[in-house]
Amino acid sequence: MSGNQSLKRGLDILELLDKSPKPLGVREIARQLELSPTIVQRHLTTLLAQCYVEQDSETRRYHIGYRAMKLGNQLLRGDRLVATAHTELTRLAEQYNLSSYLGSRRGDRGLYLLSVQNSGPINIQTTPGELTYLHCTAMGKVLLSELSDEEVFELLGPGPLEQVTPRTIVHTSEIVAQLDEVRKRGYASVNEEAILGVISIAAPIFDASLKMKAALSVAFSPISSPELSLDSVIPLVKEAAWNVSRKIGGVV
Repeated sequence: MSGNQSLKRGLDILELLDKSPKPLGVREIARQLELSPTIVQRHLTTLLAQCYVEQDSETRRYHIGYRAMKLGNQLLRGDRLVATAHTELTRLAEQYNLSSYLGSRRGDRGLYLLSVQNSGPINIQTTPGELTYLHCTAMGKVLLSELSDEEVFELLGPGPLEQVTPRTIVHTSEIVAQLDEVRKRGYASVNEEAILGVISIAAPIFDASLKMKAALSVAFSPISSPELSLDSVIPLVKEAAWNVSRKIGGVV
């Protein structure tokens, strides 16, 4: 077994435990990852010794350990983009009741880097490190807008793409047709394409080289937040993204 394969298995175990709402046993982990219990136990023993996982003394099940959480906290403290964006996302959540997110592109998926939930009755829950679709989210469409039309076709294929809701656009040609407007307007919006009843708006963040570094997005439900609308939220999102870009050197 190569070192890379061993590392991947260890990471797969950590990701599974991170996503699980409850601690998991060895056989349950082995079944979900399609590995032998012996291999899973060997990796868990190593992760336990390094405090990346912890084991319940009564049930013998495993959950994420404090050292793994410390790594995430270190990113928040040390990464200029994440630290700066956190201030803006918190402001949007607290002052305007908008669930707010920071994300970047990883291949054909969007990766959530940061999430700040509002205090309202409806929360759109995401976890940093979680992947999302590019074709049906405002964040994803902003991230796609950095690419040429040809690169988008190469990345997504012609379709049909995943039909997440009845309103999801599933043909890449239609996505590409939208991207020119996204570039011109400086933001993207989706209405119930990813989650029914939810509107999402995103704007790009640029670094000092004026390349797109990430996207800042918000989500809200018009039903639970009737005071919010596209017209009122778009300027807030663009301003927040501009503030982050300015603080990381992306605005001259």
